[in-house]
Amino acid sequence: MRYLKLFLLLFLFSNANAQTCDCEKEFLHIKQFMERNYAGFGDKLKFIGKKEYEKKAGELHQLSTTAKENCLLVVSQYLDIFKDNHIQVSSAFDATKYDSVYISGRPLVNISAEKIETLRRSTTHEGIYNFNFDSAYTIAVYKDTTALHDYVGVLIDSKLPHWKKGMLKFEGKLVNDSLMKGTLYMRNHMPKVDWFFLGKNSIGGDWQREGTKRENFVSNYQPVASKKLSDKTFYIKISNFNPSNYKLIDSLFKANQEILNSIPNLVLDLRGNGGGADFAYAPILPYISTGPVKTIGVDVLATEDNIAGWKKILSEEDIPEESKKSIRNMIDKMEKNKNRLVNIADDETDSSYKQRAYPEKVAILINRGCASTTEQFLLHAMQSSKVILMGENTDGTLDYSNMRDASFLCMPYTLHYATTRSRRLDAGQGIDDTGIKPNRILQPGADWIAEAVKVLEQ
Repeated sequence: MRYLKLFLLLFLFSNANAQTCDCEKEFLHIKQFMERNYAGFGDKLKFIGKKEYEKKAGELHQLSTTAKENCLLVVSQYLDIFKDNHIQVSSAFDATKYDSVYISGRPLVNISAEKIETLRRSTTHEGIYNFNFDSAYTIAVYKDTTALHDYVGVLIDSKLPHWKKGMLKFEGKLVNDSLMKGTLYMRNHMPKVDWFFLGKNSIGGDWQREGTKRENFVSNYQPVASKKLSDKTFYIKISNFNPSNYKLIDSLFKANQEILNSIPNLVLDLRGNGGGADFAYAPILPYISTGPVKTIGVDVLATEDNIAGWKKILSEEDIPEESKKSIRNMIDKMEKNKNRLVNIADDETDSSYKQRAYPEKVAILINRGCASTTEQFLLHAMQSSKVILMGENTDGTLDYSNMRDASFLCMPYTLHYATTRSRRLDAGQGIDDTGIKPNRILQPGADWIAEAVKVLEQ
């Protein structure tokens, strides 16, 4: 049930109210909430070290006392201490609405004409960039190392009525030499947490270096897809395991039942599949399983906030009634064992899976984009004698899962965090640091589908 999305039940604040929030109070609210409700907090505290955690959190707390429009950045960097992709922040405001009073009070950065000309000659990530989609504005990107960011993007020209020269468009801190994480100020000037990929002549998909040609990008995204690669091999692509994709996955496997029950090989392409809900991959299991499957269970942290979070999702239409029944049973256990880690899934061996004659061999393509529920599926698939994992290590986002949502104290944002802890950690089988390793590593740039066919048909 990882990644079951909770529809936001929030008191939405106007932009004007959001800007008067006390950042220190907001920071302490999120910090205390995480320490109380995040299922991984105890483990992470041991791993990070109590002194180091208190030092980092203390430094950010101090920054929160003077933070204004960059308060979200302070909170986001606190959450990054835990290094868990099952901790996220999303916006909960209408990005089409403007607060003129707030906008008029935004600080302006003074960039000299000399600096702009220097940036135009830069061959590093610094430079002058145009907005890719409609050239509505131009930004100067330059290095500015502070406690909160390494690079900033500042407007130097704009056709947008609410945006002026000197306004901050983004600020990001380097994760590695080609990736930053920080905040993007949207067209209504409200910040959101975002990632920025640093290309040779571009930043993310949004900005192109002045004077360079943008590479055309055509998305080939499909929720599900299938095709026959040869007389011996069938191909299925599944882009996500979201609850809303379950019906498409189920229909695809039913529609191709005849070929799946007669063809020797299957290539199952899960690259970029970031997860969803466990029940969404149920239609695949009969075709890949070869016998009993062992599963190590999970515990849920039974706090009042977590109980409330789980109760809210019972009204979601995409969740099958059988899953809702399991959730009700879990809530009942939580209410009887408050403020404890409660066993909601026993360690078990499921012997109901029987090996089908076909497909005889299954190659599953995986990469760093595979996470959460997809990794849970892979833990099942790895126990099959039919299956070979090919590609690169997965993301490693599964030890703490079953995300729930909570509103910020005042600011119009939503916190997403993990409420369960896998007991694989107690057996030394955690994957969050490394991800799941493939049986056969494939190199970037190679035709992974062709490589899978070669292995299967050899």
